[in-house]
Amino acid sequence: MEEIKTILQRTRTLSGTPTKLLEKSTKTIRRFGSFDALLEKVNPTMQEYFCQRDVLAVMGDFPTLADINQAFGSGSGEKWLVPQIADLTLYTGAKNIDKYQHRALARLLSSEYYWLKLSEFLLFFHRFKMGHYGRFFGNVDPMVITCAIRDFISERNDIIAEEEQKERERLEEEERKRNPPITREEWERIKAEEEEKRK
Repeated sequence: MEEIKTILQRTRTLSGTPTKLLEKSTKTIRRFGSFDALLEKVNPTMQEYFCQRDVLAVMGDFPTLADINQAFGSGSGEKWLVPQIADLTLYTGAKNIDKYQHRALARLLSSEYYWLKLSEFLLFFHRFKMGHYGRFFGNVDPMVITCAIRDFISERNDIIAEEEQKERERLEEEERKRNPPITREEWERIKAEEEEKRK
């Protein structure tokens, strides 16, 4: 109950926020209810789901780190990233990265890539585990992760470009169906009729 009161107070303080941000914040709060519920629902086990649905991860309607910061308070994106990073270090069996480094890396990723969706981060961490961006040699190096995310952004941008191209082609096809092209003979006949009307 206390958390709901906090969220309501937070929503009231957002009244001066631009409408689009307020709508996204409200949508995120409605979708998850609380930050704890978000942590429980959107956790590292969801990585596998998005690895099979990369277009959905990138193009789907999921909150960004900025959205959860807006909805649940500053630093929420960073707090959400910590378990993702901890899961990665557990997966690799690395013992050299400590909690401070988890938080520091989460802070860096959150501040630099606040515009990425949670689903995109889940996809990134899954691909990282699968070796898409190199591998660790006994130790987890946070710099490897920060470099790898740039490669992921490039892949993400390719997915977006491909989906936008498909959408353009779909719209062009719809336009062709609504306004089918005419033959030269039809064009000449229409032009002749228009000239006849002008006389």
